[in-house]
Amino acid sequence: MKNQLNENIKNYINKNPTRLHMPGHKGRVEKEYFYKSDVTELSFNDNLLSPNDVILRLSEYIKDTFKSKKSFILVGGSTSGIISSILYSLNENDKILFPRNSHISSYYGLFFSGGRPIYIYPKDNILGITEEEYINAVKENPDIKAVIITYPSYFGYSMDIEKVCDEIKKINKEIIIIVDEAHGTHFSFCDEYPNTSLRANSDIVITSMHKTLTALTQTSLLHVNSDFIDINKLKLYINMTTSTSPSYLFLTSVEEAVHLAEDRGDEILKDIKKWYIKTKDYVESNTKFSFEEFLGKIHDYTKICIDTSNSDLDGYTLSEILEKRYNIFTECSTDKYTLCYLGLKTDENDLENLKKALTFIDKEKFKIKKRNDIVFENNKPIIKYSMRNALKMNRESVKLDEAVNKVSIDYIVPYPPGFPILAPGEVIDNDIISYLKSIMDKQTVLGLNNGYIDVIKE
Repeated sequence: MKNQLNENIKNYINKNPTRLHMPGHKGRVEKEYFYKSDVTELSFNDNLLSPNDVILRLSEYIKDTFKSKKSFILVGGSTSGIISSILYSLNENDKILFPRNSHISSYYGLFFSGGRPIYIYPKDNILGITEEEYINAVKENPDIKAVIITYPSYFGYSMDIEKVCDEIKKINKEIIIIVDEAHGTHFSFCDEYPNTSLRANSDIVITSMHKTLTALTQTSLLHVNSDFIDINKLKLYINMTTSTSPSYLFLTSVEEAVHLAEDRGDEILKDIKKWYIKTKDYVESNTKFSFEEFLGKIHDYTKICIDTSNSDLDGYTLSEILEKRYNIFTECSTDKYTLCYLGLKTDENDLENLKKALTFIDKEKFKIKKRNDIVFENNKPIIKYSMRNALKMNRESVKLDEAVNKVSIDYIVPYPPGFPILAPGEVIDNDIISYLKSIMDKQTVLGLNNGYIDVIKE
Protein backbone atom coordinates (compact mmCIF):
# COMPACT_ATOMS: atom_id res chain seq x y z
CA MET A 1 0.00 0.00 0.00
CA LYS A 2 1.45 3.35 -1.04
CA ASN A 3 2.44 5.92 1.58
CA GLN A 4 1.08 3.80 4.43
CA LEU A 5 3.38 5.41 6.97
CA ASN A 6 2.16 8.85 5.89
CA GLU A 7 -1.46 7.74 6.11
CA ASN A 8 -1.01 6.32 9.60
CA ILE A 9 0.38 9.62 10.88
CA LYS A 10 -2.30 11.68 9.10
CA ASN A 11 -5.01 9.53 10.69
CA TYR A 12 -3.37 10.07 14.06
CA ILE A 13 -3.33 13.86 13.56
CA ASN A 14 -6.99 13.87 12.52
CA LYS A 15 -7.95 12.26 15.80
CA ASN A 16 -6.76 15.40 17.62
CA PRO A 17 -5.19 13.29 20.38
CA THR A 18 -3.89 14.34 23.78
CA ARG A 19 -0.17 13.94 23.26
CA LEU A 20 1.31 12.50 26.43
CA HIS A 21 4.50 11.47 24.66
CA MET A 22 7.56 13.04 23.09
CA PRO A 23 8.26 15.50 21.48
CA GLY A 24 7.57 18.44 23.71
CA HIS A 25 6.00 20.82 21.23
CA LYS A 26 2.92 18.54 20.96
CA GLY A 27 2.19 19.84 17.48
CA ARG A 28 1.00 23.19 18.86
CA VAL A 29 3.30 25.55 16.94
CA GLU A 30 3.42 27.25 13.56
CA LYS A 31 3.55 25.05 10.44
CA GLU A 32 0.91 22.98 12.12
CA TYR A 33 0.81 19.86 9.94
CA PHE A 34 4.57 19.66 9.70
CA TYR A 35 5.00 19.68 13.46
CA LYS A 36 1.97 17.52 14.14
CA SER A 37 3.60 14.86 11.96
CA ASP A 38 6.64 14.90 14.24
CA VAL A 39 5.91 11.97 16.54
CA THR A 40 7.86 9.38 18.47
CA GLU A 41 7.59 5.60 18.19
CA LEU A 42 3.94 4.72 18.83
CA SER A 43 1.84 1.59 18.46
CA PHE A 44 1.14 2.17 14.76
CA ASN A 45 4.36 3.54 13.28
CA ASP A 46 7.09 0.99 14.09
CA ASN A 47 10.72 1.55 15.16
CA LEU A 48 13.51 2.29 12.69
CA LEU A 49 16.19 0.54 14.77
CA SER A 50 14.17 -2.68 15.05
CA PRO A 51 11.47 -2.59 12.37
CA ASN A 52 8.82 -5.28 12.22
CA ASP A 53 5.77 -3.49 10.82
CA VAL A 54 5.25 -0.50 8.54
CA ILE A 55 8.93 0.55 8.42
CA LEU A 56 9.94 -3.04 7.66
CA ARG A 57 7.46 -3.08 4.78
CA LEU A 58 8.78 0.27 3.59
CA SER A 59 12.34 -1.06 3.69
CA GLU A 60 11.30 -4.12 1.71
CA TYR A 61 9.58 -1.88 -0.84
CA ILE A 62 12.76 0.20 -1.15
CA LYS A 63 14.84 -2.97 -1.54
CA ASP A 64 12.58 -4.16 -4.36
CA THR A 65 12.59 -0.76 -6.03
CA PHE A 66 16.39 -0.45 -6.02
CA LYS A 67 16.85 -4.21 -6.59
CA SER A 68 19.24 -4.64 -3.68
CA LYS A 69 19.69 -7.56 -1.29
CA LYS A 70 18.70 -5.36 1.66
CA SER A 71 18.11 -1.62 2.09
CA PHE A 72 18.36 0.44 5.26
CA ILE A 73 16.83 3.91 5.71
CA LEU A 74 19.33 6.41 7.13
CA VAL A 75 18.35 9.58 9.00
CA GLY A 76 21.95 10.65 9.62
CA GLY A 77 22.66 11.27 5.96
CA SER A 78 25.08 9.42 3.72
CA THR A 79 27.69 10.30 6.34
CA SER A 80 26.27 7.71 8.73
CA GLY A 81 26.18 5.15 5.92
CA ILE A 82 29.82 5.66 5.00
CA ILE A 83 30.94 5.48 8.64
CA SER A 84 28.86 2.34 9.28
CA SER A 85 30.25 0.65 6.17
CA ILE A 86 33.85 1.36 7.16
CA LEU A 87 33.30 0.18 10.73
CA TYR A 88 31.80 -3.03 9.35
CA SER A 89 34.67 -3.60 6.90
CA LEU A 90 37.75 -2.91 9.00
CA ASN A 91 39.45 -4.14 12.12
CA GLU A 92 42.11 -1.93 13.69
CA ASN A 93 45.13 -1.47 11.38
CA ASP A 94 43.33 -2.99 8.38
CA LYS A 95 44.01 -1.14 5.15
CA ILE A 96 41.36 0.70 3.17
CA LEU A 97 41.87 2.35 -0.20
CA PHE A 98 40.07 5.56 -1.01
CA PRO A 99 40.55 8.77 -2.99
CA ARG A 100 42.25 11.61 -1.17
CA ASN A 101 39.32 13.78 -2.29
CA SER A 102 36.74 11.50 -0.66
CA HIS A 103 34.01 13.06 1.44
CA ILE A 104 34.94 13.90 5.03
CA SER A 105 32.75 11.04 6.28
CA SER A 106 35.32 8.55 4.94
CA TYR A 107 37.93 10.12 7.20
CA TYR A 108 35.58 9.95 10.18
CA GLY A 109 35.03 6.25 9.50
CA LEU A 110 38.77 5.76 9.29
CA PHE A 111 39.26 7.48 12.64
CA PHE A 112 36.59 5.43 14.43
CA SER A 113 37.73 2.12 12.94
CA GLY A 114 41.46 2.59 13.51
CA GLY A 115 42.07 1.55 9.94
CA ARG A 116 45.06 2.55 7.83
CA PRO A 117 44.42 4.71 4.78
CA ILE A 118 45.92 4.00 1.38
CA TYR A 119 45.18 7.17 -0.58
CA ILE A 120 44.66 7.53 -4.31
CA TYR A 121 45.70 11.05 -5.26
CA PRO A 122 43.57 12.55 -8.05
CA LYS A 123 45.24 14.38 -10.89
CA ASP A 124 42.17 16.61 -11.04
CA ASN A 125 39.99 17.31 -7.98
CA ILE A 126 37.07 18.36 -10.20
CA LEU A 127 37.14 15.20 -12.27
CA GLY A 128 38.06 12.75 -9.52
CA ILE A 129 39.58 9.28 -9.90
CA THR A 130 39.47 7.40 -13.22
CA GLU A 131 38.80 3.71 -13.76
CA GLU A 132 42.48 2.96 -14.41
CA GLU A 133 43.60 4.81 -11.27
CA TYR A 134 41.28 2.74 -9.07
CA ILE A 135 42.28 -0.54 -10.72
CA ASN A 136 46.02 0.18 -10.65
CA ALA A 137 45.85 1.25 -7.00
CA VAL A 138 44.20 -2.05 -6.04
CA LYS A 139 46.78 -4.00 -8.04
CA GLU A 140 49.50 -2.26 -6.04
CA ASN A 141 47.68 -2.94 -2.74
CA PRO A 142 45.94 -6.32 -3.12
CA ASP A 143 45.92 -6.86 0.67
CA ILE A 144 43.44 -4.05 1.37
CA LYS A 145 40.24 -5.03 3.16
CA ALA A 146 38.01 -2.45 1.48
CA VAL A 147 37.88 0.28 -1.14
CA ILE A 148 35.64 3.35 -1.29
CA ILE A 149 34.60 4.48 -4.75
CA THR A 150 33.01 7.90 -5.19
CA TYR A 151 30.52 7.55 -8.04
CA PRO A 152 29.55 9.92 -9.53
CA SER A 153 31.78 12.80 -8.53
CA TYR A 154 30.29 15.96 -7.05
CA PHE A 155 30.67 17.65 -10.44
CA GLY A 156 29.05 14.77 -12.34
CA TYR A 157 31.88 12.60 -13.65
CA SER A 158 30.66 9.01 -14.02
CA MET A 159 33.19 6.30 -14.77
CA ASP A 160 32.58 2.76 -16.03
CA ILE A 161 31.58 1.45 -12.60
CA GLU A 162 30.93 -2.09 -13.84
CA LYS A 163 34.49 -2.38 -15.18
CA VAL A 164 36.04 -1.04 -11.97
CA CYS A 165 34.11 -3.39 -9.68
CA ASP A 166 34.73 -6.42 -11.90
CA GLU A 167 38.48 -5.76 -12.08
CA ILE A 168 38.78 -5.24 -8.32
CA LYS A 169 37.01 -8.53 -7.62
CA LYS A 170 39.34 -10.30 -10.07
CA ILE A 171 42.32 -9.05 -8.09
CA ASN A 172 40.86 -10.07 -4.73
CA LYS A 173 37.24 -11.19 -4.46
CA GLU A 174 37.24 -10.58 -0.68
CA ILE A 175 37.84 -6.83 -0.98
CA ILE A 176 34.68 -5.06 0.16
CA ILE A 177 33.64 -2.48 -2.44
CA ILE A 178 31.81 0.45 -0.86
CA VAL A 179 30.31 2.89 -3.37
CA ASP A 180 29.46 6.42 -2.29
CA GLU A 181 26.66 7.03 -4.79
CA ALA A 182 25.21 9.94 -2.84
CA HIS A 183 25.07 12.14 -5.94
CA GLY A 184 23.66 9.45 -8.24
CA THR A 185 20.56 8.01 -6.58
CA HIS A 186 18.50 8.92 -9.65
CA PHE A 187 20.61 6.54 -11.80
CA SER A 188 18.34 3.70 -10.68
CA PHE A 189 15.32 5.23 -12.41
CA CYS A 190 16.31 6.05 -15.99
CA ASP A 191 18.40 4.09 -18.50
CA GLU A 192 19.43 7.28 -20.30
CA TYR A 193 21.66 8.20 -17.34
CA PRO A 194 24.78 6.43 -16.06
CA ASN A 195 24.29 2.97 -14.64
CA THR A 196 23.80 2.64 -10.89
CA SER A 197 26.53 0.78 -9.01
CA LEU A 198 23.74 -1.46 -7.72
CA ARG A 199 23.93 -3.13 -11.15
CA ALA A 200 27.68 -3.58 -10.77
CA ASN A 201 29.73 -6.03 -8.70
CA SER A 202 29.66 -3.77 -5.62
CA ASP A 203 29.03 -4.87 -2.03
CA ILE A 204 27.61 -1.81 -0.24
CA VAL A 205 26.08 1.26 -1.92
CA ILE A 206 25.08 4.48 -0.16
CA THR A 207 22.56 6.72 -1.95
CA SER A 208 21.35 10.12 -0.79
CA MET A 209 17.60 10.71 -0.90
CA HIS A 210 17.67 14.50 -1.00
CA LYS A 211 20.32 15.61 -3.47
CA THR A 212 18.39 14.80 -6.65
CA LEU A 213 15.39 12.98 -5.22
CA THR A 214 12.79 14.74 -3.11
CA ALA A 215 13.16 13.57 0.51
CA LEU A 216 14.16 15.91 3.31
CA THR A 217 17.80 16.88 3.73
CA GLN A 218 19.69 14.38 5.91
CA THR A 219 17.95 11.29 4.50
CA SER A 220 19.81 8.51 2.72
CA LEU A 221 19.74 4.78 2.05
CA LEU A 222 22.32 2.07 2.55
CA HIS A 223 21.97 -0.89 0.20
CA VAL A 224 23.55 -4.31 0.61
CA ASN A 225 24.35 -5.51 -2.90
CA SER A 226 26.05 -8.88 -2.40
CA ASP A 227 25.76 -12.08 -0.41
CA PHE A 228 29.27 -11.42 0.89
CA ILE A 229 27.94 -8.96 3.50
CA ASP A 230 26.78 -10.10 6.95
CA ILE A 231 23.55 -8.09 7.19
CA ASN A 232 23.06 -8.52 10.94
CA LYS A 233 26.60 -7.36 11.71
CA LEU A 234 26.21 -4.37 9.38
CA LYS A 235 22.88 -3.49 10.98
CA LEU A 236 24.61 -3.25 14.37
CA TYR A 237 26.98 -0.59 13.05
CA ILE A 238 24.14 1.27 11.35
CA ASN A 239 22.23 1.36 14.64
CA MET A 240 25.34 2.57 16.45
CA THR A 241 25.54 5.58 14.12
CA THR A 242 21.80 6.32 14.13
CA SER A 243 19.82 8.47 16.54
CA THR A 244 17.51 6.54 18.87
CA SER A 245 14.98 9.29 18.13
CA PRO A 246 14.75 9.24 14.33
CA SER A 247 12.44 11.84 12.83
CA TYR A 248 9.26 10.51 11.28
CA LEU A 249 9.28 13.60 9.08
CA PHE A 250 12.44 12.16 7.53
CA LEU A 251 10.98 8.67 7.24
CA THR A 252 7.73 9.78 5.61
CA SER A 253 9.66 12.00 3.18
CA VAL A 254 11.74 8.97 2.13
CA GLU A 255 8.56 7.00 1.57
CA GLU A 256 7.08 9.71 -0.65
CA ALA A 257 10.35 10.26 -2.54
CA VAL A 258 10.78 6.59 -3.45
CA HIS A 259 7.19 6.37 -4.67
CA LEU A 260 7.62 9.46 -6.83
CA ALA A 261 10.89 8.16 -8.27
CA GLU A 262 9.41 4.76 -9.05
CA ASP A 263 6.18 6.13 -10.51
CA ARG A 264 7.51 9.09 -12.50
CA GLY A 265 11.30 9.08 -12.24
CA ASP A 266 11.92 7.79 -15.76
CA GLU A 267 9.54 10.36 -17.26
CA ILE A 268 10.92 13.28 -15.24
CA LEU A 269 14.57 12.41 -15.82
CA LYS A 270 13.98 12.17 -19.58
CA ASP A 271 12.37 15.61 -19.42
CA ILE A 272 15.39 16.94 -17.52
CA LYS A 273 17.68 15.52 -20.21
CA LYS A 274 15.61 17.21 -22.91
CA TRP A 275 15.60 20.55 -21.06
CA TYR A 276 19.33 20.28 -20.36
CA ILE A 277 20.19 19.67 -24.02
CA LYS A 278 17.91 22.49 -25.18
CA THR A 279 19.45 24.93 -22.70
CA LYS A 280 23.01 23.83 -23.47
CA ASP A 281 22.52 24.23 -27.22
CA TYR A 282 21.08 27.72 -26.83
CA VAL A 283 23.65 28.94 -24.31
CA GLU A 284 26.62 27.66 -26.26
CA SER A 285 25.27 29.11 -29.53
CA ASN A 286 24.43 32.53 -28.11
CA THR A 287 26.88 33.24 -25.27
CA LYS A 288 30.52 32.75 -24.32
CA PHE A 289 29.48 30.26 -21.63
CA SER A 290 29.60 26.52 -22.19
CA PHE A 291 28.38 23.45 -20.32
CA GLU A 292 31.28 21.23 -19.32
CA GLU A 293 30.56 17.53 -19.77
CA PHE A 294 33.25 15.48 -18.09
CA LEU A 295 34.21 12.46 -20.10
CA GLY A 296 32.30 9.62 -18.54
CA LYS A 297 30.41 6.68 -19.96
CA ILE A 298 27.15 8.67 -20.10
CA HIS A 299 26.54 12.25 -19.02
CA ASP A 300 24.54 12.97 -15.86
CA TYR A 301 22.02 15.61 -16.94
CA THR A 302 21.18 16.67 -13.39
CA LYS A 303 24.53 18.49 -13.18
CA ILE A 304 24.99 21.73 -15.14
CA CYS A 305 28.63 22.76 -14.89
CA ILE A 306 28.89 26.21 -16.48
CA ASP A 307 32.38 26.89 -17.82
CA THR A 308 33.27 30.59 -17.63
CA SER A 309 36.73 30.31 -19.25
CA ASN A 310 35.81 32.21 -22.43
CA SER A 311 33.76 34.90 -20.68
CA ASP A 312 34.70 38.04 -18.78
CA LEU A 313 33.79 36.35 -15.50
CA ASP A 314 35.07 33.67 -13.18
CA GLY A 315 32.80 31.07 -11.62
CA TYR A 316 32.56 32.88 -8.30
CA THR A 317 31.45 36.16 -9.86
CA LEU A 318 28.94 34.48 -12.16
CA SER A 319 27.38 32.74 -9.16
CA GLU A 320 27.16 36.06 -7.29
CA ILE A 321 25.49 37.81 -10.24
CA LEU A 322 22.99 35.00 -10.74
CA GLU A 323 22.02 35.20 -7.09
CA LYS A 324 21.93 38.96 -6.57
CA ARG A 325 20.43 40.05 -9.90
CA TYR A 326 18.39 37.09 -11.05
CA ASN A 327 17.41 35.30 -7.81
CA ILE A 328 19.05 32.10 -9.02
CA PHE A 329 20.97 30.26 -6.30
CA THR A 330 23.55 27.77 -7.53
CA GLU A 331 25.15 24.78 -5.82
CA CYS A 332 28.77 26.00 -5.74
CA SER A 333 31.47 27.70 -7.77
CA THR A 334 35.20 27.61 -8.46
CA ASP A 335 37.46 29.96 -10.36
CA LYS A 336 36.39 28.28 -13.61
CA TYR A 337 32.97 26.75 -13.00
CA THR A 338 29.53 27.49 -11.61
CA LEU A 339 27.74 24.27 -10.71
CA CYS A 340 23.95 23.85 -10.83
CA TYR A 341 22.06 20.81 -9.50
CA LEU A 342 18.75 19.67 -10.95
CA GLY A 343 16.33 17.23 -9.33
CA LEU A 344 12.97 15.54 -9.70
CA LYS A 345 11.15 18.74 -8.76
CA THR A 346 13.03 20.84 -11.31
CA ASP A 347 10.76 22.19 -14.04
CA GLU A 348 11.47 23.62 -17.48
CA ASN A 349 10.94 27.17 -16.26
CA ASP A 350 13.97 26.83 -13.96
CA LEU A 351 16.21 26.23 -16.96
CA GLU A 352 14.47 28.97 -18.96
CA ASN A 353 15.35 31.39 -16.16
CA LEU A 354 18.97 30.23 -16.23
CA LYS A 355 19.13 30.53 -20.02
CA LYS A 356 17.73 34.07 -20.00
CA ALA A 357 20.03 35.14 -17.18
CA LEU A 358 23.16 33.81 -18.90
CA THR A 359 22.10 35.52 -22.12
CA PHE A 360 21.70 38.90 -20.41
CA ILE A 361 24.90 38.53 -18.41
CA ASP A 362 26.87 37.64 -21.54
CA LYS A 363 25.82 40.94 -23.19
CA GLU A 364 27.27 43.00 -20.37
CA LYS A 365 30.85 44.19 -20.24
CA PHE A 366 32.66 43.36 -17.02
CA LYS A 367 35.95 44.84 -15.99
CA ILE A 368 36.96 42.48 -13.23
CA LYS A 369 40.12 40.70 -12.36
CA LYS A 370 39.36 37.03 -12.68
CA ARG A 371 40.08 35.12 -9.51
CA ASN A 372 42.24 32.15 -10.32
CA ASP A 373 42.41 29.49 -7.65
CA ILE A 374 45.92 28.29 -6.94
CA VAL A 375 46.28 24.94 -8.64
CA PHE A 376 46.25 22.40 -5.83
CA GLU A 377 46.19 18.95 -7.31
CA ASN A 378 48.07 15.91 -6.02
CA ASN A 379 47.98 17.21 -2.47
CA LYS A 380 50.22 14.79 -0.57
CA PRO A 381 50.87 16.18 2.92
CA ILE A 382 53.38 14.40 5.13
CA ILE A 383 51.67 12.24 7.75
CA LYS A 384 53.48 12.68 11.09
CA TYR A 385 50.90 11.08 13.42
CA SER A 386 47.88 8.86 12.97
CA MET A 387 44.53 10.64 13.17
CA ARG A 388 43.70 8.91 16.43
CA ASN A 389 46.98 9.84 18.11
CA ALA A 390 46.91 13.40 16.79
CA LEU A 391 43.45 14.14 18.16
CA LYS A 392 44.53 13.09 21.65
CA MET A 393 47.37 15.61 21.75
CA ASN A 394 47.30 19.14 23.16
CA ARG A 395 46.29 21.85 20.74
CA GLU A 396 46.87 25.51 20.18
CA SER A 397 45.47 28.03 17.72
CA VAL A 398 47.88 29.93 15.46
CA LYS A 399 47.54 32.34 12.56
CA LEU A 400 47.46 30.55 9.23
CA ASP A 401 50.60 32.43 8.10
CA GLU A 402 52.47 31.09 11.16
CA ALA A 403 51.42 27.47 10.71
CA VAL A 404 54.08 26.32 8.24
CA ASN A 405 55.70 23.02 9.31
CA LYS A 406 53.26 22.66 12.20
CA VAL A 407 50.95 19.63 12.43
CA SER A 408 47.22 19.96 11.95
CA ILE A 409 45.00 18.68 14.75
CA ASP A 410 41.76 19.19 12.83
CA TYR A 411 40.16 18.33 9.51
CA ILE A 412 40.50 21.30 7.14
CA VAL A 413 37.67 20.98 4.67
CA PRO A 414 36.55 23.42 1.95
CA TYR A 415 32.77 23.05 1.78
CA PRO A 416 31.24 22.31 -0.62
CA PRO A 417 32.15 19.74 -1.76
CA GLY A 418 33.51 18.50 1.58
CA PHE A 419 36.81 16.69 1.12
CA PRO A 420 39.75 17.46 3.44
CA ILE A 421 42.85 19.38 2.42
CA LEU A 422 44.37 18.34 5.76
CA ALA A 423 43.59 15.62 8.26
CA PRO A 424 44.75 15.46 11.90
CA GLY A 425 48.42 14.47 12.12
CA GLU A 426 49.42 15.96 8.75
CA VAL A 427 52.13 18.59 8.28
CA ILE A 428 51.10 22.02 7.02
CA ASP A 429 53.32 23.36 4.23
CA ASN A 430 53.50 26.63 2.30
CA ASP A 431 51.47 25.28 -0.64
CA ILE A 432 48.60 24.34 1.65
CA ILE A 433 48.66 27.75 3.35
CA SER A 434 48.68 29.56 -0.01
CA TYR A 435 45.79 27.49 -1.28
CA LEU A 436 43.69 28.02 1.84
CA LYS A 437 44.32 31.78 1.72
CA SER A 438 43.19 31.82 -1.91
CA ILE A 439 39.79 30.27 -1.17
CA MET A 440 38.88 31.25 2.40
CA ASP A 441 37.12 34.46 1.34
CA LYS A 442 35.08 32.65 -1.34
CA GLN A 443 33.73 29.59 0.45
CA THR A 444 33.38 28.00 3.86
CA VAL A 445 36.48 26.17 5.08
CA LEU A 446 35.67 23.90 8.01
CA GLY A 447 38.48 23.90 10.58
CA LEU A 448 39.56 27.50 10.03
CA ASN A 449 38.43 30.22 12.42
CA ASN A 450 38.92 33.83 11.30
CA GLY A 451 42.30 33.10 9.77
CA TYR A 452 43.45 30.82 12.59
CA ILE A 453 44.10 27.08 12.47
CA ASP A 454 44.40 24.57 15.32
CA VAL A 455 47.69 22.67 15.44
CA ILE A 456 49.42 20.22 17.75
CA LYS A 457 51.15 22.05 20.57
CA GLU A 458 54.74 20.89 20.47
